Amino acid sequence: MVYLLDTNVIIRFLIGDDEKFLIQSVAIFEQIESSKIQAEILEGVLMESYFVLTKFYKCDKNSVINDLKTILAFDGIVNRNKAILFETLSIIENKNIDFVDALICAKSKLQGYEKLSFDKDVKRC
Repeated sequence: MVYLLDTNVIIRFLIGDDEKFLIQSVAIFEQIESSKIQAEILEGVLMESYFVLTKFYKCDKNSVINDLKTILAFDGIVNRNKAILFETLSIIENKNIDFVDALICAKSKLQGYEKLSFDKDVKRC
């Protein structure tokens, strides 16, 4: 069985502001890291996690990106689009561009799609 991770599990794991949920999220991620369970992180969940951590919690952008990349690299994370998600985070890290624009750029780069956009950030990447 593959589980779908929700944003709140990622946030509680990284922020640790609720001891009960921190303990549960650590246990979940220990199982994922050791491949005892498999999980997928949807693009929207990754985007929401990034947004909540950087905008609501005011966490450093590069720290958030490193933390999310670390989670994506866990053996039990089974996303088929892992390379696209890593590339999306790398684009955000290196350019002043929002998550969805970076996702479009990553998919275009890695899958050879053409981009249709009026957004100058999307056209530049």
